[in-house]
Amino acid sequence: MQITIIDYTGRKKSLHVSQEEPHTLAQVIFTSGLVPAPPLCSGLGQCGKCRVRFVENAPSPVGPDTLIFKEHAIDAGWRLACRHEPQDGMVIEIPENTYVRHVEIAESSSKSLHLAIDLGTTSMHWALLDDKKRIAFGSEPNPQMGAGSEIMSRLSFAATESGKEILQDLIVCRIAELITELTEDSFGTVESISIAANPAMTYLLLGLDTSGIATAPYNLTYKGGSIEKIGDLPPAYIAPLVAPFVGGDLTAGLVAILQKEPEYPFILADMGTNGEFILALSPDNYLVTSVALGPALEGVGLHYGAAAAKGVATSYKLTPQGLVPSVIDATYADGISGTGYLALIHALLKVNFISSDGLFIEKQTHGLGVRLADRLEIRHGIQHLALPDNMFLSAEDIEEFLKVKAAFTLAFTRIIETADISAAQLKKIYLAGALGEHAAVQDLEGLGFIPAGMGSRVEAVNNTSLQGAELMLIDPTLRSMAESLTANCEAIDLTTDPDFTQTFMRHMRFTFI
Repeated sequence: MQITIIDYTGRKKSLHVSQEEPHTLAQVIFTSGLVPAPPLCSGLGQCGKCRVRFVENAPSPVGPDTLIFKEHAIDAGWRLACRHEPQDGMVIEIPENTYVRHVEIAESSSKSLHLAIDLGTTSMHWALLDDKKRIAFGSEPNPQMGAGSEIMSRLSFAATESGKEILQDLIVCRIAELITELTEDSFGTVESISIAANPAMTYLLLGLDTSGIATAPYNLTYKGGSIEKIGDLPPAYIAPLVAPFVGGDLTAGLVAILQKEPEYPFILADMGTNGEFILALSPDNYLVTSVALGPALEGVGLHYGAAAAKGVATSYKLTPQGLVPSVIDATYADGISGTGYLALIHALLKVNFISSDGLFIEKQTHGLGVRLADRLEIRHGIQHLALPDNMFLSAEDIEEFLKVKAAFTLAFTRIIETADISAAQLKKIYLAGALGEHAAVQDLEGLGFIPAGMGSRVEAVNNTSLQGAELMLIDPTLRSMAESLTANCEAIDLTTDPDFTQTFMRHMRFTFI
């Protein structure tokens, strides 16, 4: 079948879509290469970022369409692409999608350049180096986001006939474009690359068979720790992988942490779409595990979720006048970051407006609680709390963060129990990734991510995956360190626990268990 998509500038692209491959219309459009993929909610119909307008052959609206669009917009052909399948003859207009691409560049006269990349499921962070120092860095969404915002949806897409090639092409082409953009004015040449990524992103980058990490029993057929030639890119060192869901992002992060000469035992938790934990008991004894978190911490898949940028609320506080957001470079918020949601939920939990199991408490007796209760309403059967700036917090949004918290504390407690130590014995809890880069420790402690009273031992270490990838470019001997570390790691597979679901549900409370 053939469909035609038109971007906001009027450019057209005709796409042939195989009827045998079960892709949603959103996946077809946002992996086409015509437009950058926005941060999608993987077909939940909540974020509204896959909105498109049908010029011809509009499908009948479904439930999620009516939640996002008013009647006049539906009549004009607006639909959610994630909730519809491609049909022959469709002509679809795609609005301009704003997404955050952050770049900072310093001057350099060096002709020899090197590129470090932290390739995450949701975002890609990079740093350009000349010899020993960083001269540019930036971040942007992973261009594969159109296939799904979390690992399993990405692997499911890759399992289709052409999916693996599409996803590899998207990321390889984007890295090649990035290199061109960074060097066109400097006359330098990127001679080498270092890439730290989780196993799924590593396999998709290299075009490897993903069946071993897509279905149980999971296993690694490629373990990294080698220099690879990927298309026309410069030679790329791939950080070593530890286990099917513990990758080079964590080993690179551990290399970065070890430069701090830390005291043992400590935990490094790299928290993004996937949560990866390493418990370092001694210089040659490590336990690792991983757990799916989903993209909520990165502001994806929520009704007003957004990456931290101008006009985005990154925190909330409760005052006698009600909820007050802290907004980046603006007086009006049109989105909420992952840390903004954490602060918002924590603020409401502290005043007993949200219960520890994540439910709104409607019966209020005090002034502030009563005023908040007046802002509760039911929309399409779901409770919503009206927020400043015409936004709302839904019961579904709270549940997404409760799932993140449950996954975090399940993995955290399991790894220290396996080592037969208590949380109190930990010298440090290093938080990296989306959680460690932006979240306030008081919110994490208040929501039960970490034990009460341990906030002073938490250290936010930002993007250790990128830091480690840089170090392995500057000092290649650290590659040997990373490779030897993997030999000293014992992996804990949480998915093999027959009581996993029951244990997970026990952690579904905003208290540390």
